[in-house]
Amino acid sequence: MKTTLFLLLAILASFTAFSQSIKGKITDEKNGSGLPGVSILIQSTNNGTVTDSEGNFSLNAPDGSYNLVISFIGYTPKIVPIIVSAGQSPAANFSMSESSELLSEIVVTGSRSGGRSRIDSPVPVDIIPVSQITNNVGQVDINQILTYVAPSFQSSRQTISDGSDHIDPAQLRGLGPDQVLVLVNGKRRHQSSLVNVNGTVNRGTVGTDLNAIPATAVDKIEILRDGAAAQYGSDAIAGVINIILKSRTGLSGNVSYGQNVTSYDKNYVLNNGKDGSVNISDGGTAQVGLNYGLKIGPKGFLNITGEFVNREATNRTGTYTGQIFPAAGNIIIDEDLLAAQKITRNAFDMRIGNSKVRGGGVVMNANIPLSENIEVYAFGGYNKKEGNAAGFYRYPNSIPAAVRSSVLSIYRLGFLPEINSDVTDISAAAGFRGKMGQWKFDLSNTFGKNDFDYTISNSVNYTQAVSSSTFQTEFNAGGNGFSQNTINLDLGRKFDVLYGLNVAVGAEQRTDKYTITAGEESSYKNYDVAAGVAAGAQVFSGFFPQNAGSHSRSSVAGYIDLEQDITKAWVLSGALRFENYSDFGNTLNYKLATRYKITDGIALRASASSGFRAPSLQQRYYAKTNTLFVTQNGQQVPQESGTFTNDSRPAEILGIPKLKQETSQSYTVGTTIQLSNAFELTVDAYQIDIDDRIVLTNNFNDGGNASLKAQLAAANATTANFFSNAVDTRSRGIESVLSYNTKFGGNQSLRAVLAGTFIQNKVKKDAAGKPIIHASDILVQTNQVNTYFNREDLSRFEIASPKNKQSLTINYNIGKLGLMLRAVRFGEVTYWDPTIDPTKPDSWPVNSLTGQKETLDQTFDARIVTDVNINYSLVKGINVSIGANNVFDVYQEKHTHSGNVSLGRFIYSRRVQQMGVNGRYVFARVNFNF
Repeated sequence: MKTTLFLLLAILASFTAFSQSIKGKITDEKNGSGLPGVSILIQSTNNGTVTDSEGNFSLNAPDGSYNLVISFIGYTPKIVPIIVSAGQSPAANFSMSESSELLSEIVVTGSRSGGRSRIDSPVPVDIIPVSQITNNVGQVDINQILTYVAPSFQSSRQTISDGSDHIDPAQLRGLGPDQVLVLVNGKRRHQSSLVNVNGTVNRGTVGTDLNAIPATAVDKIEILRDGAAAQYGSDAIAGVINIILKSRTGLSGNVSYGQNVTSYDKNYVLNNGKDGSVNISDGGTAQVGLNYGLKIGPKGFLNITGEFVNREATNRTGTYTGQIFPAAGNIIIDEDLLAAQKITRNAFDMRIGNSKVRGGGVVMNANIPLSENIEVYAFGGYNKKEGNAAGFYRYPNSIPAAVRSSVLSIYRLGFLPEINSDVTDISAAAGFRGKMGQWKFDLSNTFGKNDFDYTISNSVNYTQAVSSSTFQTEFNAGGNGFSQNTINLDLGRKFDVLYGLNVAVGAEQRTDKYTITAGEESSYKNYDVAAGVAAGAQVFSGFFPQNAGSHSRSSVAGYIDLEQDITKAWVLSGALRFENYSDFGNTLNYKLATRYKITDGIALRASASSGFRAPSLQQRYYAKTNTLFVTQNGQQVPQESGTFTNDSRPAEILGIPKLKQETSQSYTVGTTIQLSNAFELTVDAYQIDIDDRIVLTNNFNDGGNASLKAQLAAANATTANFFSNAVDTRSRGIESVLSYNTKFGGNQSLRAVLAGTFIQNKVKKDAAGKPIIHASDILVQTNQVNTYFNREDLSRFEIASPKNKQSLTINYNIGKLGLMLRAVRFGEVTYWDPTIDPTKPDSWPVNSLTGQKETLDQTFDARIVTDVNINYSLVKGINVSIGANNVFDVYQEKHTHSGNVSLGRFIYSRRVQQMGVNGRYVFARVNFNF
C-alpha cells in the first residue's frame, strides 16, 4: 500500500502545466490594512490559497477566464472575474467590507463543484462563524453555541442519566443524534462510543461528541439542512454538520469565566406548592483557549489550538419529602432523628443538574503545497475530559434490610453514588489533493477513536456487604470504545458544457470497530445469590466479561455527482451512491437538487433524495445491566434492567428481529430573496419519511418463561430490553432566516437576524390513529406490544423536544463599543407517562399536591431566554466583554405530577427539556487577536 501511495505521489508531482501567477493584495475597505488568512478560490475548482500576514497572495492558473471567490469571516464575500493570458501576471488587488452576517457566506458543504455563495446554493445551508460570534456569547462549547444560534439544532444537557450526563446528545430538525452526519474539514467524523440508554430524549441513539472539538479551533460551521446520503453516505438523513478548522496565521485566543447566579424553588414540594426559593451560585466555568498559526513556505500553513475547560457541577434538586430512616414499628421517626443529629433534609440532597467536567484538547490543521499542482494536508486532535455525576440517593430506609447495618456502618446517612467518566477522543486525517491534467483529486485517510471508561465511587456492591462491614466503595466498571478508519478518493472535473458541468466521482472504504471492556470483578459479581439483593456497584454495575470483546465491520462505496449550470440562472445537480456493508448488505441512494434565479435577487430551490443510516455497532453489540428508576404507583423504584443484543437467547425467546438499516425519503422546497446587500430572506419547507427507525425497547420481565428467567438471572437482571427497528416516522417542517445589515453615521453598524424553525415529527399511524409498530407475532400473542413501544416512546419522537424554536439576534456597534441582544424562544414540550391509559380517568393516580386524579401527562409552555453582552476593544487586537445568558433567570415550568416530582426531588423534568434548568449565567471574557 505504501509503495502504491508513493508511486502515485511521484506521478502526480511530476505533472506540470503552463500557467501564470495571479498576484494581489486583499485589504480592509475601512482602513486599508492588509487582511491575513483571506481565502481565495478559483470558482468550481480546488485551486486556491490564503493571504499571508500582510494580505498578499499568489495563485497559479492556466490561461483563461475565471471567477475568484474571495471570502473571510466577518467580511462580505466577493466573486470577481479575472482573465489570465500568456506572458502576463494579472494584478488582483481588492478591498473587503465588514459584514456581521451570522448566517451568510461562501459554502462548500453539499456541493462538489466548488464554493458557492449560500444564497446561490440549491440546498439550504447555514454558516456559523464561530470564531467571530464567541466574542459575544457566554457558551464555551460547540453544542451550546449552536443551540442558541441555529434554530434547527437542539442540544440539552442531561441529568441522572449515566454516561449521557457527560456527553451532550444533539439533534437536527428534531431527529436523532445519529441521523446527522458530522464532518471536519469535509471528512467524516467518528461517533462517540456512548449509547444513550436511560429514559431521556434521544434514548437508544449514538451521537457524535461535538464538544471534543475545542471551539477555539473552529473557524466556521456549515450546517446543511437537507438529506445528503447520496453524497456523503450513512447518517446524513437530517443533514450534515461540517466543522471547518482555523487556517489563519498569527496568535489569537481567549480567557473566560462565568457562573450561574440564580434563584429556584428548591422547597416547592416541601412547602406544599408555596414559594420555597433559594439563591445559589454554582456551575463556575473557566476556559482558556490559545490558537497560533504560521506560514510554511509561500502558501502553506500550520495552525495549532490548545484549550482547557473546567466546568463545576450545578444542582437544582428539590428537598426530599419521603421517608429517610427505617420506621420504628409502624411509626416514621424521621423528624426526631434529624433533630437528634442536628441536621436537616438538605443533608440528603441529590445532585440534579450539569455534571462536573474538567478537560482539554489540542487540534492541528496544516496545508503544505508540494508543487504548483499538489498539496499535502493534515488535521487532527486529542481531547481528554474527566466528568463526575451522581445518581439517585440511597436513603437509609431504601437500603435492603439484609445489608443495612453493614452499609450504614460506613455510610451513616446513606449514600449518593457517583459516576466518574474518563473520555479520550483522538482523530487524525491526512491526504493529497491537487490537479492531474484537467482533473482535480483528493486522496485521504481519516481515523478517529473514542474511549469512555467508568469509575464508580461512593458506592457499594450490596452482595459484598451481606456478611461483612468491610466492603469496597470504589469500582472500575469497565467501558466502551469506538474507532473508525475511512479511506476516500475523490475526483472532479469541470467540462465546458452549456454554462459549466462539474463531474465528481469517488470511492470510500470504511472500517468500524466497537469494544466493550469488562469491569473489575467486584463491579458486577453477585457474591451472595441467596441474599436476594442487587449485585454489582450501585448506580452503575460493571460490564460483564461475557459481554466484553471487539466487534467490527467494513463497508465500501462508490458515487457519482453531477452539477450542471444549464443557464446563468438555472442549476441542476444529481448524485448516485452505492454502498455495501459486511453485516447487512447493499444500499443505493440518489439525490436531485435544483436552483432557479427568477431575478438577480430572487431564486427558487428544491431537492429530493433517498437516504439511509446503518445501525451502529454500538446498537448491535451493546450489552449491560443498568439500574433504572421507573415509576410505579407514583413512586420511583429501582429496577435491574439488562440490555441484550439481537442475536442473544432472550431476543430469540421474545421474537426480537435482528437490526437492519433505517431508510429515508426527503423532499425540500424553498426560496431565497436578496433585495440588497442589507436584506436577505430564506424560507425552506421539508418532509422526511424514515422507515424502520431503531429504538431501545422498554423492559420485558420473564412473564413466567423459565428459560428467559434463567437468562435474566445470569445477567443479574430482572428485566430485558433490546434495540429494534420498531416504527416508521414522518417529519415535516419550515425553516426561515431573515437578516438585515447596515452601516450609518460613519462608525456605526447594525445587524439583525431573525431565524426560526417549525417542526412536526410523527410516528406513522393506521386508519384508527394507532401507531404502526413493527412487533413480532410472539409479542402480539403475549400482549407485550406496549412494552416493546409505549406512549412515552411515542412522545420522544413527537413532542418531547421543542416543536418550534425562534431566535432574534441584534448587534449594534459604535466605534470600539459593541452591544449584543439575543432572545431565543424554545417551543413547548410534552411528557406522556407510559403507565396510564388516558382514556380511563378512574385508573389515574391522585396528584400529591392537588389531591386530584391526573393522567401524569404534562405540557410545558414555551419559554424565552434572553442573552445580553457588552464588548469593548481596548486596543487593536484586544477585546473584553461582559454579559449574561438567560439574564431574566427563566426556568421551564415545574413538574405538577407525582411520578416525576418523585417526592420533592425533581422540581424540573429530566425526561423532557427545552433549554436546561440552570438559570442565569453571568460571564466575562477577554479575546485577543494578533
